[in-house]
Amino acid sequence: MRLKILLGIFPGFIIYSLLLLFWIFGESGNLVMGISYGIVSFIIGWILFKVSIHSPQSHFENISKKTIHRERLTITFKDKVQAPGIIYRSKQETIDTPHGPRYPNPRPTIIIFHGFWAKKEINEKFLIPWAHMGYITVAFDMRGHGTAGGQKSEWFKLYDDSIHILDYISNLDDVKRGSICCIGKSMGGTSVLTKCYQDERVGMVIAISALHDIGALLSEQTSIFSSRWFINRKMSKIRNEKALEIVPRNYIKKDAQYNKNRVYLIHGKKDNIFPPSLTFELNKKQARIPDKHAILLEDCGHSLEDQELLLVGIMTKWIVENKKMQF
Repeated sequence: MRLKILLGIFPGFIIYSLLLLFWIFGESGNLVMGISYGIVSFIIGWILFKVSIHSPQSHFENISKKTIHRERLTITFKDKVQAPGIIYRSKQETIDTPHGPRYPNPRPTIIIFHGFWAKKEINEKFLIPWAHMGYITVAFDMRGHGTAGGQKSEWFKLYDDSIHILDYISNLDDVKRGSICCIGKSMGGTSVLTKCYQDERVGMVIAISALHDIGALLSEQTSIFSSRWFINRKMSKIRNEKALEIVPRNYIKKDAQYNKNRVYLIHGKKDNIFPPSLTFELNKKQARIPDKHAILLEDCGHSLEDQELLLVGIMTKWIVENKKMQF
């Protein structure tokens, strides 16, 4: 949006203002009106320019560079598709090693798998605060997203990609074994409730706005050209039967004791893409987890937009309380 303002709206506004000023001075001869409009135009133009160049995200990144070390890496998946990633660590607590800054002792690790049309940097608002707390935090561009290779249409391959990511992260010297928290939103939520969930290297999973079963979604009628209609069309074109089976319904154990401190769910009550009755409620029922580990947020849709502070509070509490994620 800011790039659109900088390259499109702002120049267009300047050209329009200059033409209008020329007409006011040249044609109507109204000096007072021309000066007044000139002042108003300058103020509005300045505001548009400031909005276009200022991003809270970039400002956040600039501040965090002084305290957080970013290790950039690239993972190659089984089909040779490459995906870039970033590992975040607190500069205050790391030491220099031949492999770069590392923690002197193994630490719990948090990996976030983003949703469709997103990219790794979108979750820095969560990853950087947790890195400040001493956790190793990780984000990747999933195939077809950000600067990763592959196609968005191959989204069903993301689930196997998550295993390659776990392989890479688990082999780092300062990663505590069995103490990995995998968090996924929407498309990423399916990764954490399937492949990550069944991996014993993972201590806990948090699924945000995750589906339960593709078949259940496709069987329900939806309004044409709605967001859910678009997603359903994408899913309905999948011809790979094996891919269609990679859904939480086929992975989550019906074992309350096993899932008690392993599975955590967050969903928006007004999610029209993955309605809670077809997703959240079914995942919760199958996992048999306590109510305090399954949060349904009021007045929130699929993206849970503007709920970052609430989300980081909920998830931090779950992570800190989980024995497998303790230092």
